[in-house]
Amino acid sequence: MKFAIRTALLAGLMMPMMGAAVSADDADPNDVIKYRQGIMEVVGGHTGAFFAILQGKVPHQDALAYHAQALADAATHALAAFEQNTAGQGSEEHTAKDEIWSEWEDFAKKMKDFETASAALAEAAASGDMAQIGPAAGPLGGSCKACHDDFRTK
Repeated sequence: MKFAIRTALLAGLMMPMMGAAVSADDADPNDVIKYRQGIMEVVGGHTGAFFAILQGKVPHQDALAYHAQALADAATHALAAFEQNTAGQGSEEHTAKDEIWSEWEDFAKKMKDFETASAALAEAAASGDMAQIGPAAGPLGGSCKACHDDFRTK
């Protein structure tokens, strides 16, 4: 009974929000930056966990495929999180360089390379074959580095 009441209350609170879609042009730059940071924190968290397992620093080999797949899933949303140009806007601290938007084609290509590399890594990890996983990890790291070198402040 308590569960049903809580569920009804939560649904009632969420309903007004469900139809309140905001266009990219109307979104507050600070909210856009926070959202983007959230996506990239998910990417970083799963990447860190994946490599900690792969390098034998932690004993969670059973979670290797999970982290690779979660990373690949997040990667499919990463480019869209940058579509709204927030260069020089907002008060949120961030590490995104303004060059992301002035060099959008290069940035988008690097993000697509990252998405491709993360999907390949997830496929390799799902196989459970370490002979496939190790070689798939290299391109992922390279795609991250390529983007960070050009589009992220140190």
